[in-house]
Amino acid sequence: MNQEERETYRTRITLLEKVQNQYDNQAWDEFAASYQDYIYGVLRHLNIPYEDAGDLLQQVLLKLWKKLPEIEIHKLKRFRSYLAVTTRNCAHDYVRKKISDRNKHEKLRESNELEYFDSITMPDINRIAEQEWNNYIAGLALKNISQDFSDEAIDLFKGLMAEQDIKELAEKLGMGLSTAYRLKSRMKERLIAQIKSLNDYLG
Repeated sequence: MNQEERETYRTRITLLEKVQNQYDNQAWDEFAASYQDYIYGVLRHLNIPYEDAGDLLQQVLLKLWKKLPEIEIHKLKRFRSYLAVTTRNCAHDYVRKKISDRNKHEKLRESNELEYFDSITMPDINRIAEQEWNNYIAGLALKNISQDFSDEAIDLFKGLMAEQDIKELAEKLGMGLSTAYRLKSRMKERLIAQIKSLNDYLG
């Protein structure tokens, strides 16, 4: 680990250590802003309805607020995995409570939802955690580097990510093919570097 990587690691640990102080509002605001889209992604993967996701996000953050002060941060290999497990457990409890509050017909349907959560194994959670994390970090990285490129360059790169033909994209965007290839190379290099930095900081 080089000096820059050590500094990044310390920065991430510092944020998590700060939120162990339950009354550091600034740290909690930064924490929530950093991780809420990832939590939403895990909830979507768990088939949580959109109208329930907002309430569940608050429950996940509340559980983290209660639990993080007790955790030995330095022993967590991947914070995102812990976050995914916490999100799954909150979703499970949420569905269980819904079942107890509903009538018999609705209980039958929602008991199937509970069986679904009970069937989710640790490898399943790890897979969900990694898939949603990769999606989240890639989107955040692209957003972060977008300010350094033109709208046309961003449209080109998004098209390429959607597996569109580079020649057709270049023609559509009114740029030369050599320019398109050059932009593709520059943006790919920047995106990879940004993804690495975000993984080091948030992961």
